[in-house]
Amino acid sequence: MWKLQNGKRPVCATMQRIFQRKRIRTLRLVWSLMAALALSLAVCSAIFTVWTLRQTRDLSRSFQTLQERLEQVNMQRKAIFQLILEKRELLESQRFRRDVGGRKGNGRKVASHFEITNDSFQKVGNEGVIKGWTEEQLNMSRAVHYNPETGTFKVERNGVYFLYCQVHFNENQSQYVKLEVSVSKGPSLQCIEGYGTTPASGSHKFHFLKPCQVSGLLRLNKGAELKAVTGSSFSLQMSGKHYFGLFKVN
Repeated sequence: MWKLQNGKRPVCATMQRIFQRKRIRTLRLVWSLMAALALSLAVCSAIFTVWTLRQTRDLSRSFQTLQERLEQVNMQRKAIFQLILEKRELLESQRFRRDVGGRKGNGRKVASHFEITNDSFQKVGNEGVIKGWTEEQLNMSRAVHYNPETGTFKVERNGVYFLYCQVHFNENQSQYVKLEVSVSKGPSLQCIEGYGTTPASGSHKFHFLKPCQVSGLLRLNKGAELKAVTGSSFSLQMSGKHYFGLFKVN
C-alpha cells in the first residue's frame, strides 16, 4: 500500500490509473468498431441473400414459362392434326354414301404439311426467307406446291385455308425473334416474341431456344405465293420443331 506524502497520492499510482483509463477507452473503441463491422457484414449478407433468392425465383419463372409455351405449341400441333384426321373421316363417310358412279376425287381433303429435318436444314438467307422444307405425305389433295430454290409455296386451289407455321430460333443476342408468313397480294401472318437477356433468363439450358409461331384463316387464290420469312441475322435451331402447313376449310 502506498502511503500519502504531504496529503497527495504517489505519482506512480496516478500514472497507472491514467494508463488504465486510456486502455479501457481504447478497448471500447475497438469493440465499437468491431460491432459496427459485424453489423455491416450482416446487412450485406442479408442483401445478398435477398438478391440471390430473387434471381433464383426469376430463373424458375423463366424456365417454367418456356416449358409452358413448348407444351402449348405441341398441344396446338396435335389439335391441328386431329382436326385434319376428323375432317378426313367425315369426308370419307360422306363419299361412301354417294353413288359409286359419282365423280372420283369429290370431297377429298385439301391439305399440305411441311417440316424442316436435320437433312434438309438450311441457314436463313440474306432476304430472311426460311428454306429447307420437306413435304409430309398426307394421302390428301395437295394444297400448295413448294419450290425449294426460292422457298415459296404456290397455292393450287382457291378457298379459305387455315394456315399454321412454327420455327425455333437459336438466338442469344437479340431481345426478340420474329416470324412472318407473307402472301403475294394479300394479308400476312406475323409473330414477334420478346425474351429477356438478363442472367436469370439466360442461365438455363434452353436459353437460346426461342419459339415463334403464327396461325390463322386466310382466303387464298390459286397461284398465290407464300413465304416464311424472318430476320436475316437470326439463326434457326437445328434440333428444333419447324413446321409449315395449311388445309382448306371452305
